[in-house]
Amino acid sequence: MPFTKTGMTTEGFEALGARIRQELQAHRGKYILQGTLFVIAGILAGAFPAATALNVELIVGAALLLTGAFQLILTLRAKMHWWSLASACLSIVMGVIMLWQPLPILLAFVTLLAIFMTAEGFMELMLAIQFHPARGWGWMLFSGIVTLALAAILWIGFPTLDVLYLGCMISINLVFYGLSLLMLVWKAAP
Repeated sequence: MPFTKTGMTTEGFEALGARIRQELQAHRGKYILQGTLFVIAGILAGAFPAATALNVELIVGAALLLTGAFQLILTLRAKMHWWSLASACLSIVMGVIMLWQPLPILLAFVTLLAIFMTAEGFMELMLAIQFHPARGWGWMLFSGIVTLALAAILWIGFPTLDVLYLGCMISINLVFYGLSLLMLVWKAAP
């Protein structure tokens, strides 16, 4: 019984590829919609890079403020542990700071984005390896490599990067991920 590099038998590898192709074909429309939405979002983010960067930061700030307030109300009503109260207050304070002083916080946000894109790039690589039996898996691999390259540029260029660069990075990541999904479905077509 011959084994592949992954330690899986050739028959098992081919069966896995068939299951992945079947999954992609069965949910073709959903993958096409998801990929198309990622590409459109990426194009819009690239058209307005400064607004993209600032809006992402503002959305995170609003989410922290709202979830912190909700957690505070629940903590006080349920008389929960003081750690929950501290967590709620931290979310509220960070949300207020992000909404009150969005531009200074944006520099810290660049660091967080670099961390996220590094992790996301590795996850896309792992997903590409998982999709390896499917035709078109190389597009997911390419997307992961691009995401890691963008993360590396963030790490190397920080703190000289500006808001426009951050918006463009988000745009490129969204477009390539969307294209990788579309190519997976296209290559899996019967």
